[in-house]
Amino acid sequence: MIIKLSPIAEEDLQESINYYNVQKEYLGYELANEINEIFERIKCNYEQFPKTYKDMRKAKTQRFPYNVFFIIETQTVYILGIFHTSRNPNIIKKNFIDKSKYV
Repeated sequence: MIIKLSPIAEEDLQESINYYNVQKEYLGYELANEINEIFERIKCNYEQFPKTYKDMRKAKTQRFPYNVFFIIETQTVYILGIFHTSRNPNIIKKNFIDKSKYV
């Protein structure tokens, strides 16, 4: 499977990494590693993650309070957003199917 991040997901991830690196040296990179592990788990067995809206699924991180929202189409994982759990997840519905926003 191929993983494609929306610009929103890329921005979410970069802002989160920067924030945590300011809090403690290399902590943001630890978040990035955990997100990459989630990506690998999604690629191996995306059905282990619950659907949250139509075909959109949510993967929770273990150590950090983040959710990765994604959809699957054929052999592609479209990452819609990487949200801190304090954010309103309804925001992500706006990006649900517009795959033209993906790299």
